[in-house]
Amino acid sequence: MKDFTFTTNGSWHGSWNGSGQIQTKSFATGLAVDSAMGGTGAGTNPDELLLSALASCYVITLGIGLDKEGIDYHHISIHSRGIVTKMGGLHFEKVIHYPVIHLNRQPSEHLRENLLRCIHHAELNCMIAKAVHGNLKIDIEPTFEVVPTRDTE
Repeated sequence: MKDFTFTTNGSWHGSWNGSGQIQTKSFATGLAVDSAMGGTGAGTNPDELLLSALASCYVITLGIGLDKEGIDYHHISIHSRGIVTKMGGLHFEKVIHYPVIHLNRQPSEHLRENLLRCIHHAELNCMIAKAVHGNLKIDIEPTFEVVPTRDTE
C-alpha cells in the first residue's frame, strides 16, 4: 500500500492579537485569531481551515462516490457551518454540511435513495472526517436541485 505525505510551513508572532502565515504546495494565506475570539481577524484561522478541510474532503469524496455509482449529476455545491464552544474548554462541537447536488433531471425515488446512500457513505469515507471521528459531531443536510436547461429557462 502506498503512503502519501503532505507538508505545510507556517509561522506565528504574538498572542491572541498576533499574526502569521501558512503555506502548502498550492495555498498560502495569512493567519489570525478571529475577531469574535479577541483576535484581529486579519487572516484565516484554524477553525476555518479545519472546516474547509472537512467540507472539501466531503464534497470531493461525494463526487467520487456518485461517479462510482454511475449517478449523472451536473455539479455539487456545499455550504458548511462549524460550531465552536467554550463549554469544557474551547473546542469544535459540531459541523453541519449542506451539500446541494445539482442534477440534470428530476430525481426518481430510486435515484433519491441512491443519492442518500452516497451522501451517507461520503461522510464515512472522508479521510478528514475519519481523523476527527469521536471528537466532533458531523451532520449532513442535503438538498437536490435540477439545473435548468435552455428549454426550461
